[in-house]
Amino acid sequence: MTMTGTMGPEKRRAAFEKAKIISATPQSIQNDLVSGEISLADFGLVVFDESHRAIGEYSYVFIAEQYMKTAKKPLILALTASPGGEEEKIQGVCRNLFIKNVEIKTHTDEDVRDYVNPIHVEWVKVDLPLKFLEAKVLLERFQKSQVEAMKKLGFGIGKRYFSRKDMLMMQGRIRHELLQRGKTAPSLYAAASKIAALLKVAHALTLLETQGTYALNEYMQKMSTESGNSGASRAVKSVMADENIQKAKAICEELMREKVVHPKLEALKHILVAQFHENPESKVIVFNHYRDNIRSIEQYLQGIKDIRAARFVGQATKGEDKGLSQKEQGEIISELRSGKYNCLLASSVAEEGLDIPEVDLVVFYEPVPSEIRMIQRKGRTGRKSEGRAIILLCRDTRDEAFYYASRSKEAKMHSTLRQMQSPKAIPEKKLALQTTLTKFTEGYGDKVIIYVDSREQASSATIKLKELGAAINVKQLEVGDYILSDEVVVERKTVGDFLGSIIDGRLFGQLTAMSTNYSAPLLILEGEQRELYTLRNIHENAIRGVLASIALNYRIPILYTQDISESAQLIYQIAKREQLGKENEIRLRIGRKGLTVKEQQQFVLEGFPLVGPSLAKALLKKFGSVRSIVNASIKELQEVEKMGPKKAKRVHEVLNAHYGTGEESKPLPKDGNGFDEAENEPAGAFGEGNDEMENPGTDEGNNH
Repeated sequence: MTMTGTMGPEKRRAAFEKAKIISATPQSIQNDLVSGEISLADFGLVVFDESHRAIGEYSYVFIAEQYMKTAKKPLILALTASPGGEEEKIQGVCRNLFIKNVEIKTHTDEDVRDYVNPIHVEWVKVDLPLKFLEAKVLLERFQKSQVEAMKKLGFGIGKRYFSRKDMLMMQGRIRHELLQRGKTAPSLYAAASKIAALLKVAHALTLLETQGTYALNEYMQKMSTESGNSGASRAVKSVMADENIQKAKAICEELMREKVVHPKLEALKHILVAQFHENPESKVIVFNHYRDNIRSIEQYLQGIKDIRAARFVGQATKGEDKGLSQKEQGEIISELRSGKYNCLLASSVAEEGLDIPEVDLVVFYEPVPSEIRMIQRKGRTGRKSEGRAIILLCRDTRDEAFYYASRSKEAKMHSTLRQMQSPKAIPEKKLALQTTLTKFTEGYGDKVIIYVDSREQASSATIKLKELGAAINVKQLEVGDYILSDEVVVERKTVGDFLGSIIDGRLFGQLTAMSTNYSAPLLILEGEQRELYTLRNIHENAIRGVLASIALNYRIPILYTQDISESAQLIYQIAKREQLGKENEIRLRIGRKGLTVKEQQQFVLEGFPLVGPSLAKALLKKFGSVRSIVNASIKELQEVEKMGPKKAKRVHEVLNAHYGTGEESKPLPKDGNGFDEAENEPAGAFGEGNDEMENPGTDEGNNH
């Protein structure tokens, strides 16, 4: 049985109970484990394909841990053709998947070689044209001036050249120092601007050397437009104001007008024409690292005889470059099989995880510095017969550095794996299965119910809440990210997301909805507090004004956490405080979207006066439908447990009164503690009044 996220939860649950062997996407299994829809207790074997992904927050890590905790006799098999060359990373994968033994098989092993086909790798080398070299010199002049300025500021002393890795490390160090002593060392702001400018021009150089005029021109135009905006960063302004950059930009525009392309494009055309001439039925994948350039390659190949190329990229839309939906990706793969297309122009999305048919040739538009990606790309050919891979390389450019880096890493990978074949080389991962004394004082985690917005379902915070013992109920919430009780709603934002929501005005609509619908809304701000004033180009006083407005105008407390783990701990403790020891249930008035029919019926009834979750369920059990409840007499309503005469009369009045009679609404009877009569539930209903929410904060958001 095959299971994916496109299959409904009920169908997945039914399939899970009946099937003996299940092939599934890890995200769908993770989601069902989080929501409690399925259990892995009865499974005898779990196989993780492409197991090198089992790092960080990837679904494999959570699934493996849940399996080892619940299965009676767990057994895990992890498979990968490209585990990487770093011993620490490989050990991390083994720990995360509870692997105790490593077995290595290569195409030369006796028990393998009869079942694999050789892949012939060829290198096609080209040279940059003179005009490209002129632009390169100009970009490097700018870089040299910035490097000298950085050295005067105390960064990179002793280095003649800054690699991209050097620049990223420097940027991290500068940001850290800004947090520590930014007010007393204003030169750090100049250093931050210069390192950002260096990174931008390094990217421009990479595009010029390895991609071509179209990608470089797009990038230059984007920076030029950005530099003219009032909120542009100092880095982009300094780049576009430089004389050398302007000259390089002019050369790029001249090359575009004259339709001069990168020599790799000409080489690619000759390779494809020859391939389809020799084998008209063959199929080819051309891999390109940059989506902007994939579009230009597609346009260049249009109209060339025998070449029927299709762009194949991920789902995300980047600016004007529209992504492909899962359905569109599937259609293109089907059309490749049927012969409508014979060439995919693909980004990294086609490297693994998709059922792409066997291809006769794989072309690398540029070498990749990652040994994992090099192996994955080559693995698209040579499955049923001999395969062929061609790597395009531009001499005396970054292409050569990437080529040698990938070869070195692949050799290191094989050496590392051989050393790890000893069982002692893999540290064992321990599960926290033993019950401790503190657990008995912490309450019962399985009674804590947290409603989680569907957009947060796959987040690490939700996974950690599940691990803490919370019962997760995933819904499409109209307000907030987490609902912890009738009164408490939580919006969780990282520092970056918080600043972004100020700029686009999202924040103020969210705050209004929270404060309107809940009596105790909370905002969790996650990350380093000092980054509030350094991460984005927003004036400090504007940010302080927003924080003051949240506390004073919206009356929403802000709780600060260092990371996602601390956020999850905080959310769980608040939910425990709100729920444990209380009999009341959380109302389902959390927005109508995403509710089942049963929950929608409860949703309707909880809108009646004095009716909470318990009484709503009792009414539905007694009468069977909302229609029958509406048609019931006062006497029949009183037959339901907890439905006293006052409640029955009030509900009946609301159901049968004519709208617009001019009567003032009658106050609802309360006990001395402000709870609804006969039910230990806070008065008021979840999520009422948010259908047509006005956003009084939008103008304020635009001012920041």
